[in-house]
Amino acid sequence: MTVQRTPRVAALLPAVAALNAERIKLSTIRSPLWSCIAAALLGLGVAALQGSSAYGAASLSPERAAVGVAVFGVPVLMVLSAMTMTGEYRSGMIRTTFAAMPNRTLVVVTKAVVAALFSALFTAVLTVGAMLVAGMASDPLIGAQLSLAEPGVWQLTGALALYAALAAVLGVAVGALLRHAAGAVAVLLLWPLVVEPILGNLPDIGSEVGPFLPFGNAFVFADVQWLYPSYSMPWDRLGSLLYFAVVVSAVFVVATVVVNRRDA
Repeated sequence: MTVQRTPRVAALLPAVAALNAERIKLSTIRSPLWSCIAAALLGLGVAALQGSSAYGAASLSPERAAVGVAVFGVPVLMVLSAMTMTGEYRSGMIRTTFAAMPNRTLVVVTKAVVAALFSALFTAVLTVGAMLVAGMASDPLIGAQLSLAEPGVWQLTGALALYAALAAVLGVAVGALLRHAAGAVAVLLLWPLVVEPILGNLPDIGSEVGPFLPFGNAFVFADVQWLYPSYSMPWDRLGSLLYFAVVVSAVFVVATVVVNRRDA
């Protein structure tokens, strides 16, 4: 007895196969392990510092406890996402990938989906870990808002997970555009950690360009304070999320077009 596949099921099979292939690639290389260790050390280390240095009557907010996850941990995962593209170009494996899956758009999309899911899940776990570490390092009264029973903790966890997923898609796009790991790492680390804070703090134009900085908007959505002054934003927190998503989508579309047009 033969089982007939409907056209819809047959159309989904390449996507499922591509997703499984990217999952296997990500789980069989060492870079995710080292990247996760680096992100955990940075995120949890800053959380411990925030908890141990907090004092006074005001309690430590979840946003302050997780600032290391948002500012340092997510960029590390973004670099890891870029390496899923640059690693294959460096080794020449990308030719085999495109030969096995001629639909290059599907290849880039599945890499982005796998990277986004991995980054979101790990960031959520890391954010909860930051709450626990900061709570243990601080006085019980100061760490009262860090209890896992507080809804603010889970709201922040969801916000940072969503931010990490979008950042992972951006990482894949930058890796696809630049192909070389060094260039992708430089762009993805300097962009949120150096370039945007400098632009946002320039005396003459900082207040004008600040509301339109992509990562600045991502931090506004997550309500995480970094090296940005307060701006008069033209939209609310949800608008900041949508703005960051639009920028990520635009870069991803450009990267997909470039991948399809140039030689592997």
